[in-house]
Formats: sequence, C-alpha cells, structure tokens
Amino acid sequence: MRVARSIGTRDVVVVDAPDPVAGPGEVVCRVLACGVCGSDISDAWVEPKLPVVLGHELTGEVVAVGAGVVGLDEGDRVVIHHHAPCGECRRCRRGHETLCESFRTMNIDPGGFAEHVRIPAELVGELLLLDGLDAERGTFVEPLGCVLRAFERCGLRAGDSLLVVGAGTSGLLAVAAAHARGVEAVWVREPRTDRLERALALGAERHGNELVDVVFLATGAPAALADGFAAVAPGGVLCLYAPPGPGRALDLDGLSLYRREVDVVASYSAGPRDMLAAFELLASGAVDPLPFVTHRLPLHDTGRALELVRSGEAVKALVLP
Repeated sequence: MRVARSIGTRDVVVVDAPDPVAGPGEVVCRVLACGVCGSDISDAWVEPKLPVVLGHELTGEVVAVGAGVVGLDEGDRVVIHHHAPCGECRRCRRGHETLCESFRTMNIDPGGFAEHVRIPAELVGELLLLDGLDAERGTFVEPLGCVLRAFERCGLRAGDSLLVVGAGTSGLLAVAAAHARGVEAVWVREPRTDRLERALALGAERHGNELVDVVFLATGAPAALADGFAAVAPGGVLCLYAPPGPGRALDLDGLSLYRREVDVVASYSAGPRDMLAAFELLASGAVDPLPFVTHRLPLHDTGRALELVRSGEAVKALVLP
C-alpha cells in the first residue's frame, strides 16, 4: 500500500509500505477520508515522532476481520478512533481518560494518511458504524468529540454565555455545538474576515466587551489569551483548548484571577463517551461541518494538504486516499 510519511516537520514523502494484516481481535480498514488536524502541523507535536504517518481524524471501510472479532463484517463503514483508555486506572476513575497511559500509547497502524490502517484489538470496540452518516462528515466525529469534552470540562450548559476565540475548524465546531446544546449567547473573536464571517453565519455574534461565563481559546496566540481572560465574567471559566507554544508561560494577572474566581482549565483529546456524543450530533444533523471543508486532496498531495492548513488558506482539508 501507499502511505504519506512525514520525515520532517515540512517534508512528506509518499512511499510503499507493507499491507497491514488483521491479527486476532483486529481489523484492517481501507481509509475513506482523513482530516488534517492542527496537531498535524504543530512542529512541537510532530517533531518528536518523526518519521511518522500522521492522520487521526478518519473513516474507513472494513476489508479484513481477524479471528475472534464479532459484530463487524467486511464492507462495514466506520468511524475510527485512534486511542482507547483502560477505564481502570486512577486517571480514568477521576474522569481524565485522555491522560490514561494506555490512551496515550494505543494508536492505529500506521496512521490515517495511508491507504489502509490496522486497528489493534483494544481499539476495535471504539469503532462506530457510520449507519448513513457519510464518510466525510464522519471525519469530524473526533474533532467534535474533543470540543464536547472541553465543554464538559468547563461545565458549559444551556443558558450560559460563551466566547469562542479563533474561528478555525475547532472554533467553528464550538460555535455550532454550543448552539446545538442550547447555549444562550455565543460570541466570537477572529481577526480574519473570511473566518469571522463563517462563524457569524453559524449564529455567533461579533464580540465587543461582553463578559461571558466561558471563554473557549481555539488558538494559542498570546493576544488571544489576554483578550479571553479579560472577557471572563466573575466565577467564569477560561478554557485552554489550543495549547500555547512550548515553554511559553501563561501571562495572567493573578490578583484578577483570584478576585474574580476564574477557573482555568485545559482539555486534551476525546474519550469514548465524547466520540459517541459527537457522533449523535452529526448523525442527527444538529451540527453540519461539511461547509468547513475547503480542500480535498488525494494521498499523494498530503504534504500540500498540511501546508494549506499551516498557511491558513484551508479551513479544513481532507485527504482522500
């Protein structure tokens, strides 16, 4: 099979690799579509893994089923999750499934920017049958699941007010999901006119100086952190959804944080329940992310897909092997 392997943070080669084989409890899927995530263009995230086949927002068609697998057949079309928690460790028991050591180490083989992937036995139970949801919308289950987990971490609920800072894919998903969950008022801050207009078209309002219950930082820019922190109402929450750069300190006024009782939370990835919740929102049509897709490229153009997202030209790019 062919894979798009990153051998540098900006150097991708498409090469032949052995066809994966389904061992006991495993399945092999033909990749239908795979989205480019912000982590795929993060030097700090990618560099320690090199060389690597990236891609984790994917859907596939089952082409081989290993011994002992039940409930799946060749031809089934599925959403593929790349991590699975153990469910038993202290972190899992405290609700931090995405910090579980098993979660961090378990992954698909070799990655979504490939013609085929092997799903380890531990991940087979995480597969979600598309059941009418198309393959491209299915690639948004994982990123939407990440957003929903962040909402849970923030305690965001119907009737609250939300400010989304940054209107890339994650910010747009946050706007759409907040409306779907009955959030009373959704504001947005975004310097790029085209992206701002997308958020406004989803029903967000341009932010002025309103104080809000929750600020969702979908960018790690220092200016965004300052703006977001200033907009948190007393008793509110500042959510670090996009990480700041490596080694960068959070420049927050400690006295202001104390006096306003602002909670600062971070949210990483999505657990099984988040994936299911995201799937249900997408399957119901309550959130439709397909308008966010600005570029679709074949596997041999994976490097270009990454560059389109890195430059900001693409809102969402999909690789279609």
